[in-house]
Amino acid sequence: MPTFTEADIRAGASAQSFSRGVSYYNDGAVLKVIGRGALITAEVEGSDYEPYEVTVKLDADGGIDSADCTCPYDYGGYCKHIVAVLLAVLNDTESIEDKPDVHTLLNGLNEAQLRQIIANIVAENPRLAADIESEVASLRRASSVTSPSGGLPPTPLVDIETLRRDMRRTFRKAASGGGGGGRRSYYYDEYEEFYIDAGAILEPAIQAAEALLNRGDPAGAATLLSGVIEEWGECIADLEEWVYEANKNAFDEASGEIDALLAESLLSLPLTSAERKAWRARIDEWEDATMGLAISDAALEQGWDYPPLVAAMQGTITEKGAWEDEAPIWADQLALARLRILERQGRIEEFLNLAQAEGQHVLYLTKLLELGEVARTVAEANAILSDPSEVLLIAGLLDAQGRRAEALDVAAHGLDSTYPYGMENLARWLAPRAQAQGDADLAVRAARIAFLKSHQLADYQTVESIAGERWSALKPELLEDLARSNAYTAVEIYLHEHMLAEAMQVVDKRGGFDIELVRVIEATRTEYPDWGVRRCKQQAERIMNNGDAKHYANAADWLRRARTIYAQHNRLAEWQSYLNNLLDLHARKYKLIPMLKEIR
Repeated sequence: MPTFTEADIRAGASAQSFSRGVSYYNDGAVLKVIGRGALITAEVEGSDYEPYEVTVKLDADGGIDSADCTCPYDYGGYCKHIVAVLLAVLNDTESIEDKPDVHTLLNGLNEAQLRQIIANIVAENPRLAADIESEVASLRRASSVTSPSGGLPPTPLVDIETLRRDMRRTFRKAASGGGGGGRRSYYYDEYEEFYIDAGAILEPAIQAAEALLNRGDPAGAATLLSGVIEEWGECIADLEEWVYEANKNAFDEASGEIDALLAESLLSLPLTSAERKAWRARIDEWEDATMGLAISDAALEQGWDYPPLVAAMQGTITEKGAWEDEAPIWADQLALARLRILERQGRIEEFLNLAQAEGQHVLYLTKLLELGEVARTVAEANAILSDPSEVLLIAGLLDAQGRRAEALDVAAHGLDSTYPYGMENLARWLAPRAQAQGDADLAVRAARIAFLKSHQLADYQTVESIAGERWSALKPELLEDLARSNAYTAVEIYLHEHMLAEAMQVVDKRGGFDIELVRVIEATRTEYPDWGVRRCKQQAERIMNNGDAKHYANAADWLRRARTIYAQHNRLAEWQSYLNNLLDLHARKYKLIPMLKEIR
């Protein structure tokens, strides 16, 4: 029995989709609704000749678990057809045709009968043969899984097969869009056209492998990842070439996470030379047909006895880190995998040395702080950190431990960084804390830097509130910098300072959004009424002169605003003359004229 509400439907759809879905439901577009246990299917009349098919799965409590439609909509949330079906299920329960679920239907049938049913269905729907082939292969794998090395106990098979099945179904849904360029079953974005969210597909596998590693089961993680890599290759092979090429970068990025986790799993195991060789042979096979596994291959090749790595873990810090030659682009991922292992194994000194050598400054400093080495943390932070976001992280950790003086020390040192990103966040964090600690100079310095980096009104007001008597000297500098910056926030600050001429100048120069223009018109209507009237007329006349009928109401709103300014200044005679001219000029625009007459 469904337990979801109309509010649940609204929450799952955009306002437009919900409104259109209500219309579809009210117009009787939902043709047939069938319930099979927790599965609901329906047909909905739409813009295509054939009705769209909607599938809804309910959870154990009768709520909406998932909902799919064969229409091409993929802009987020339920489409209008899904909304219409859900409303029908919610409001017309008596019209739902209850039928037994598949398990109930098949109860009592023998093998020959089941085979005949499958054969008949495939004869009618030949494309289902590929699905059956995939499921058969999955079941056979489940009964005879062995690890690549022959010596690793597999993780529970149901987890691997569930992950593989989900990946297979997701890719199959994507591939169902066909090569004709249609949007169906693809995530659609106006900038990227067609893309498959490879990261989302692999996320369950990534989480499962991480969980196994964290609970001390690297062998299980390696086995799970092996199955995922094999399934990934099979899924990729099934995609049409144009789909693969459109998504290659996304595939490479997502597969890099799997590669790093496999490297971490293998480095966590006491592999013999023979086992390492067997794994490298398997990785060579996968790389030919599946994904790049350079991180795992390097992990197996180097192990833990790679001389530059050994030297780094023993405290030899060089520009090359833990590498004999120039580090590859994925060096950080391998370093992080090694550091996680060292931390789990309690090899703290080696962890600290390797983190330093590989430039993992935040991990290095965080570990020092965990060890209670506050003075060393501060000294090292001030010596090595240049990224304001990293400075803020360490300062925040110190502050959370009650080490406020040390936190201010680190944060203040970070204000000198020339790194181009993130400085405003560090400065914003520091300003009120420095003020609370009685360091007025540092507080003003931080607040000033925050504004110069952001040009936000809130930061401007912070400088104003903190500066006290120094504000009169600081204010001209900040406004001069704002004028040079051409920041989009300038109008907001000019209105705050009642610098109306400057605000009007900015809007005239760059156009501005309607909401910003309205704010300036309202702020200036008393002192500069002619400017506001002129801008309202410009906005309205552009729409009317272009004959843009669908925006006539917007034009009328602009004119209505102009009329209120005329009225405020007792100039309605001017307004009436202008309106009469508009009525004559646009007399043939039958949709516009009634709107104009309403604002006499």
